Amino acid sequence: MINWEDVKRNGWKTRKPKEFRILSIDGGGMKGVFPATYLAHIERNVSKPIHEYFDLIAGTSTGGIIALGLASNIPAEKILELYLNKGKDIFGKKQRKHWFSWKSIYSNEGLTRVLQETFKDKLLKEAQTLVCIPSIEHHKAQTKVYKTPHHPHFNNDGEIEMWKIGLATSAAPIYLPAAVIDNHECKIDGGLWANNPVVVAIAEAVNLGYSLDQIKVLSIGTGTSLYEVDNSYAIKGGLLSWKKKLVDFTMQAQSKGACHTARYLIGERLYRIDFETSIKYELDTIDSNMLKKLQHEAKQKFLDTFEKMGVRTQFFSE
Repeated sequence: MINWEDVKRNGWKTRKPKEFRILSIDGGGMKGVFPATYLAHIERNVSKPIHEYFDLIAGTSTGGIIALGLASNIPAEKILELYLNKGKDIFGKKQRKHWFSWKSIYSNEGLTRVLQETFKDKLLKEAQTLVCIPSIEHHKAQTKVYKTPHHPHFNNDGEIEMWKIGLATSAAPIYLPAAVIDNHECKIDGGLWANNPVVVAIAEAVNLGYSLDQIKVLSIGTGTSLYEVDNSYAIKGGLLSWKKKLVDFTMQAQSKGACHTARYLIGERLYRIDFETSIKYELDTIDSNMLKKLQHEAKQKFLDTFEKMGVRTQFFSE
């Protein structure tokens, strides 16, 4: 277990001298199968747990759940199995039939059970590397980033159970209700402002005293669907017109914007792993054929990038 008081006093000892390595994972619901599969392929080709190669792991929504899992020393293969075996528990039963219903499409009871089974009573301070998980405090419409206690000013988040943080970061409006934490804190999906948390992670590194030229990021997306939606949806403008497209559109646009900003900041030290497709992957898809396609995309991307693009040498050199 990390001695966080020592980290606060003396700073974080980076995995590699003069280099601060970040793993950043996008949100995207069940599309988390893509980053989980890609990371599982990496695990089979390296000698240490993934968290031991990175100084900071950041993740939003489904990426936040993966980030918490990796930081807890849960193998990516096990996290992938969670999606494949437990997806129906989360998105299997709809609780409404009409778009003008007051209720979200799904309850969060299934997700809560899955997260509790996965993380048990483990606290954020038990993470084995630095962690940042974006969410939103609903009653203030204020951004929130859950952080390990790696800075003298960070004291409270470390005492929060990981399953609660996973619930808070993944409460996507329309799909799931807000996460009510400890009967008073109402949180919603961090993907509405940081679906791609790469800039959040870079800012955290800078706040800890690292210069931009010391920062190196492996950023993993959840697939970019070619946006070919008729303009009439936007022109009409109403909720019945947009439906679930509003959440998907917001998250995809934010992710692209964050990636461009990060590229301006650190240039070629940003390694972006993602794929573009004409297939429409829904955030709540549990169709086995769709999930297999995501696994195939991840395997192909691994073959195209791990050795050929230098992901191994840049992040996983021994």
